[in-house]
Amino acid sequence: MLTHPAAMPVSIRERFLAEHQRLEDLLERLLAAFAANDREDIARLWTELESGLSAHLHEEETSLFPAVLRASDRTTRVLVQEHRHIRARLAELGMALDLHAVRLEVARAFIDELRAHARNEDRLLYACADDRADGYGSRSVRAGIRE
Repeated sequence: MLTHPAAMPVSIRERFLAEHQRLEDLLERLLAAFAANDREDIARLWTELESGLSAHLHEEETSLFPAVLRASDRTTRVLVQEHRHIRARLAELGMALDLHAVRLEVARAFIDELRAHARNEDRLLYACADDRADGYGSRSVRAGIRE
């Protein structure tokens, strides 16, 4: 997925924030397509968002949540609930998009939710994952992360 020179180690936080930036760029293009009412571009970008966001959530759940769970059960429960909500909204809006029933304001509200979740992850998940990776859990935390 992301490639980094071997001589430059990248923290878990940096790696996932880079992925958030990639998704953020996609969200901006999606908002522009909504603003222009470009249905073809909306459909293409939404498909890309569904795929990329689903993969991102899965990667966090399989590679980061187990390590963070050991450090903070509450944090993990909060993030799992947020992921469930995001998946439900993604499916709901995907169906509505097929019917051309999603307006710019609805898309913008969902994107605001995604941005708030990204801030929560940065604050709650990535620093904890980096701490765990720097300690005894380094191999198990980093092993599941695709480079």
